[in-house]
Amino acid sequence: MPQAHFTCPFSHLILSGRCACQFSAKDCVAEKEFGSCLDHKASGLCQSIYQHLRDNSDFVLKAHNTHNLSVGQQSKLKMGGLLALQEIMGVDNGNTINDIADLSNKIKHTYPNLNDMPFSELMPRIAQFKFRTKP
Repeated sequence: MPQAHFTCPFSHLILSGRCACQFSAKDCVAEKEFGSCLDHKASGLCQSIYQHLRDNSDFVLKAHNTHNLSVGQQSKLKMGGLLALQEIMGVDNGNTINDIADLSNKIKHTYPNLNDMPFSELMPRIAQFKFRTKP
């Protein structure tokens, strides 16, 4: 019996090698590779964290009155948000996330109500995040 797969809001970051997760899985349909999550609970928590970041990011992403973010805006929000949360959680992995599921559990343990995450501290860090640094 095949194992169930769930949506991962951070799959692009995992597939690009910028992040890792104990529950990540790669699948292929035709020639298209995509990522998924093997744990229903972890998938739900990651989706909730992403949604809270998204709901509080319009100003910093200059995305007023729009529901769709560009790929760049999504990447900035996801990677910048995870790195900022990792720093707030006291984890020092530089510019990588070693295990998104573990980080998500730490976030949920620290902020049982995700509305209590320190968005005023997160948003400046998200705004400053750049994927490419100029040499």
